[in-house]
Amino acid sequence: MSVDIKELQELIERERVAEEKVRRAKEEAQNIMRIARQKAESIVKTIDSDPGWEKLRQARREEISRKKATIEEEYKRKISLLDKIAQENFEKAVAYVTKETLRVEI
Repeated sequence: MSVDIKELQELIERERVAEEKVRRAKEEAQNIMRIARQKAESIVKTIDSDPGWEKLRQARREEISRKKATIEEEYKRKISLLDKIAQENFEKAVAYVTKETLRVEI
């Protein structure tokens, strides 16, 4: 019986030691995450304050605006062309229907 109690005490002690290791590992992981977050924030602040990066961002924004304008113009042109074709087709259809209606009635 005393052997069982001793084994239980050893198991309880191992469990306590394991729980302490887990607690320490969690704390260490949280510290690593905190340090990494601080470094990342520092890098972002450095980039934000760097005029070179701002110039690159501005150039990229301008490039995107130019491409957007080009695409808008292209689609306006295509829409205009489709409107013209639709109008022509509509006129042809009306003429055809009118012709066929007159032909059938005669």
